[in-house]
Amino acid sequence: MQITTHPGAGVVELRVVGRLDATWADHLGNTIESTVRSGGHRIVLNFAGVDYISSLGIRVLLVQYKLLKSVNGSLGISHPSEFCRELFDTVGLNELLVDDAAVVTDVAVATPKQRRGAADYEIYPQSVTSPLSCSLVGDPAKLTTTGFAQEDCRKLTFSNNTFGVGLGAFGQSYADCADRFGEFLAAGGCAIALPTNEQHTLPDYVVEEGQLVPHVETLYALAGEGEFSTMVRFDAAPDGPGKVAISELVDSLLDISAADTIGFVVLAEAAGTVGAKLHKSPAGRPLVQELPGVREWLSFTTERSSDKTLCLIVGVASRSANTETQAFLRPIQAGSATAAHIHAAVFPYRPVQRGELPFGKTVSDLLAASSPNSVVHLMADIRRFEGVGETDLTRGACWFGPLATIGRSNQ
Repeated sequence: MQITTHPGAGVVELRVVGRLDATWADHLGNTIESTVRSGGHRIVLNFAGVDYISSLGIRVLLVQYKLLKSVNGSLGISHPSEFCRELFDTVGLNELLVDDAAVVTDVAVATPKQRRGAADYEIYPQSVTSPLSCSLVGDPAKLTTTGFAQEDCRKLTFSNNTFGVGLGAFGQSYADCADRFGEFLAAGGCAIALPTNEQHTLPDYVVEEGQLVPHVETLYALAGEGEFSTMVRFDAAPDGPGKVAISELVDSLLDISAADTIGFVVLAEAAGTVGAKLHKSPAGRPLVQELPGVREWLSFTTERSSDKTLCLIVGVASRSANTETQAFLRPIQAGSATAAHIHAAVFPYRPVQRGELPFGKTVSDLLAASSPNSVVHLMADIRRFEGVGETDLTRGACWFGPLATIGRSNQ
């Protein structure tokens, strides 16, 4: 099978020649997904040169059609061969897929609004009536010194205009959560936590609905509230490495906001996530940092995966944090002046919708469509020889803003 790509005015045409059978079905599916990852959400398949389609080929077409429809895109087939047209008519897909009127006119790709490093950025200022603020809850140093006791536990509520990261669990009290405390993140009326009471457990989550508002029993946290002043779309530059390091993205958000300290939420397609996960609850006992005991407490990313994923990322970043705030942050990369605390919930891959996206609805729609596989504390692996670098992203949406205030919570 041969597939050639022809960009047009808001449409990408893929001209396909050959047999769409078990051997080549995945190849077509991967090409469509690659086109979507590159920003093409309206795709026309020119099937003039396709002389055979198997049942697996039909399945791939339907899967990709539904995927694009879910992100307000489209997939159509133009100029089907006689065999294809008869087959689509037999299985009832002519009306759904075939678009004889589809015409793709070659045009130059639109110039991005801003180029920063390895990515192109499109900026959407937001109306703000309540600036962002952030509360410092608890003492993160206890994770490695004494562990946490009942008096360290605080119940935090995360409604629509909030975000947060830290150590916590869903439950009714410290005693109820004692064997489950782990990493959590919250954004847009949704909270996701990774329990630590089972080795291969999946994250749990709560979404705001009616009178149900997520609350998390926390040991320590960065808890923000207010409205994000900026929404940004970013895409890895087509003439660059094809990915954007998380440290570069965060520095770009700081530059765009013209602030020293920001809170942010990112929904992005990831080329690889790098970080650590906690496997034991630090309630009543500190994390063991020495080998071999640390292996029972933490797992680190040891190699990069080629699997595509979708990540919901929440964090706070600063270039001039005071001493109290610094206790919650760590350098985002070796030698960087930026420090941050960032958690990511990892989901099965699906493309991020184009255009300006509403914050809360986008996050809740994500959890309505799929469930997270993991929660990771993002950090760079800077080991000289074995290190796998840092989290890389390809495209996505960001909501962020300056933190008007950040300081100790009175709770």
